[in-house]
Amino acid sequence: MSKKAPNRARSLNRLKVVLVILGAGCIIAAACLLWLIADRQDKMARVSRLDVAWVANKAEAEFFRLQHSLLAYRTGDSGVTADDVILRFDIVQSRFTMLKDGNFGSFIQSKEDTKAAADRLDEIRRAAEPFIYGIEKPGAPSQAATILAPIAMILPHLVGTANQYVADLITDNHVALMGLHRTFTLMMIGMILCGFGLIAFMKRQNDLLEDAHDEVQDLAKNLTHLAHHDALTGLANRVLFRQCLDADLDKLRTQGEPLTVLYLDLDGFKQVNDKLGHATGDELLRIVAKRLQNTVRANDVPARLGGDEFAILLRDPVSVNIAETISQRIIAAISAPIGLDRQEITIGTSIGIFMAKDPGLTHDEIMRGADKALYQAKSEGRGRYRSFDVVTLPDQQVA
Repeated sequence: MSKKAPNRARSLNRLKVVLVILGAGCIIAAACLLWLIADRQDKMARVSRLDVAWVANKAEAEFFRLQHSLLAYRTGDSGVTADDVILRFDIVQSRFTMLKDGNFGSFIQSKEDTKAAADRLDEIRRAAEPFIYGIEKPGAPSQAATILAPIAMILPHLVGTANQYVADLITDNHVALMGLHRTFTLMMIGMILCGFGLIAFMKRQNDLLEDAHDEVQDLAKNLTHLAHHDALTGLANRVLFRQCLDADLDKLRTQGEPLTVLYLDLDGFKQVNDKLGHATGDELLRIVAKRLQNTVRANDVPARLGGDEFAILLRDPVSVNIAETISQRIIAAISAPIGLDRQEITIGTSIGIFMAKDPGLTHDEIMRGADKALYQAKSEGRGRYRSFDVVTLPDQQVA
């Protein structure tokens, strides 16, 4: 017995050392796990605060306001002055400067195509600068509009890429969270062997991790929706509208199904916006968007292209009579009085209709044709529609 006692004591001592090591290992493992979770949550929080998509969307919105002001100045509508155009151009320049700073600057430098797009925007801005600041000179407005026109194609692509960039970052974090979830589960099994007291802690952390997983999925879905829809009205944005139009163009080329685009802007919106403020103007745009949704058919695609400009892609084969009937309903719906800020507001709209039958037409030719029809409607007194029903539309007709 006397010989076994020291051996038993040494075994107990060794067991105590093993238990101490296991306990310390569990504590260290738990501490590491908590650090990993905190680090991942911190990264997720930083991703959720990324302003990349916001900067891109603001730059796009300001550019389309500049285009609208420049068009109004060229046509002499809405009382837009040279100073108004220059102010809009200065705002666009400041937005473009932001594209190379901070988070967005890192995003721009991360890909060759975005870097090239940003450089192209800079090049166009510098080329347009002397014509904008000399806007009162003969021919300067037309020159400035022509130089700035390519930006309307570059910015939507950059906005979509920025939104996708943020969505990809969140997807990467989602994958990392899944790996962390597996590691967490294995560590929980090991800690159960050291004591049931740690099980409750591990279960709680597992619940938090699954909640984070669900939040990432919801955030990814929301970002995907934002990448294709206007944040203010919920309508399709320029990117989604172009995708739908391209899909219908494919049908025109393969199946011979003609397509119809309605292009409209709001008559009197600028006056309401200037008088009652942007908050009221935004609410007015939301109401107009809702009326458009309630007026068009279920398969049609209403979209907000920017500012007070909207477009509607009429789905399924459409005759001129059907397009004109829908246009009449839209004009009537938008012209109905709107109650805002304890007063009654009345605005109107003009609509350009373009029916594409030639499979050789491009997206830009269709939109220019619809814009031409809209311009004709506005020039004849507004609150009306005009349509083009042609097989082809030569460049000189829509320039």
